[in-house]
Amino acid sequence: MGNTFFFQQFTKGLVERYPEIFDGGIDGNGLAVEAQANFGRKWKSYSSIIQLAQGDVTKINLVVKEPLEKCLLFLAYEADKHQLEDLVHKAAMKKAGIK
Repeated sequence: MGNTFFFQQFTKGLVERYPEIFDGGIDGNGLAVEAQANFGRKWKSYSSIIQLAQGDVTKINLVVKEPLEKCLLFLAYEADKHQLEDLVHKAAMKKAGIK
């Protein structure tokens, strides 16, 4: 019973520290992206492993040996970077009058 409580608390802490990874994403209107959320529910952490392995199945064993916090920090950075790039792109499109 104690291990279950520890795991739940540990998981909750990870979700709170890395919302970029675990919250499911936001679209341009501030709505949850349903397709992304469904994909995330189905594949869960496997998609993170694949991303870290750069889609190369031969690198999966190397990725899973890395410390969890190191992997999550990298994924959080990538999520923030992608979101910033998307915002900059949308602003440039708006400035150019393209919808």
